[in-house]
Amino acid sequence: MALGLIAKIRGERETVGIDVGHYSIKYVKVLHNARGGKIVVDADLERVPDGAIVNGEIQVRESGSAPAEGEGKRERDGADLLGEALTKLFLRHPVDDSCDIVISVNCGAGAGGVLVDRLAVKVPKNGNEAAIILQTAQSRPPFDDQDNVIDYEVVSRENEDVKVNVVAAKNALLDSWAQFFVRRGMRPTAIDVDIFGLLNAYYVTARPADLEATAAIFNIGEKKMSVAFVQDGKFHSMRAMTGGSLDMVIRKICTNLEIDADKCHEIFDKGDLSVVDGFSEAEVEAALKDAYEDIMAQIDFGMRYFSSSEDTKTLNKILLGGGGASIPGLKEFIAERTGLETDTVNPFSYMECDAKAFGEGGISVALSNIYAPALGLALRKF
Repeated sequence: MALGLIAKIRGERETVGIDVGHYSIKYVKVLHNARGGKIVVDADLERVPDGAIVNGEIQVRESGSAPAEGEGKRERDGADLLGEALTKLFLRHPVDDSCDIVISVNCGAGAGGVLVDRLAVKVPKNGNEAAIILQTAQSRPPFDDQDNVIDYEVVSRENEDVKVNVVAAKNALLDSWAQFFVRRGMRPTAIDVDIFGLLNAYYVTARPADLEATAAIFNIGEKKMSVAFVQDGKFHSMRAMTGGSLDMVIRKICTNLEIDADKCHEIFDKGDLSVVDGFSEAEVEAALKDAYEDIMAQIDFGMRYFSSSEDTKTLNKILLGGGGASIPGLKEFIAERTGLETDTVNPFSYMECDAKAFGEGGISVALSNIYAPALGLALRKF
């Protein structure tokens, strides 16, 4: 429901976070009240049609394509299917024009994706800092691609030494997503990446003591996995992984147990290993652990990347987010293999939630992990 005029005069605002993944579109609305408080007032999700998004890109048919054989009209492409799913979501949850909308997309997936790295540059006194930073970034691969949109954030300045986090994204990829939403009557206030949404959810809801930890936050999505590192309470760096997705886990379990993907999701959603007919819980657990080895390989890769980077401290905490974070036994498996404290981000446990959003029983840990990036987007205020 839209805010009334009096509420707006009092300084209350609403922000909607929309996280578009390969499996589902997640929607979270947050009320920012006049006292600086934040309340989750609405949440929902809608399934993404199969094949609508591949490697982070909306599957759009080339213009001028002929209708499918035997059909009198053009077959629907990924943009059509994704648009229908988005329409269903917003028919259930109309958004007021004054509401800020922040969208995250899977730009970190696929070739090129979103690139993030830390650079050290020399900026002489009275030098043009912005120009020097951008010129330095554009002279180094992979930031030297002409199709990149580049932005940066200064981490520290000490005399002439400036350290920055540089972010680059494919211009064509971002433009295709922006045009998709504009054509459907939506004008996003900002477009972000899901791992940064998850990171913001962690920042806003973490206790001061939690931010003292040097942590790796792994976002285990349906088709991809990414990691962000936090050090001294600040973002350090991130990497998109080449494997370790929820889909990979499902395919391996389906093969080992001869079940379908829907049954795998039932195991994850219920956290119950007994739902698979014909197999003992011990046999299901063994199949899960076999799949966890692939995730563990990606976690090891991410940890090695961080330890080899400049100015890093020893990791002492791992946090899991995304749909794969609640797979039964995964958290304990990673903790045992790494020897590090391992938990889920679970930001909703620190948020005030309206009973209408998730019911009187509140939100489950599994849904908290799935909705976390969308919440992080909605926690932004403009």
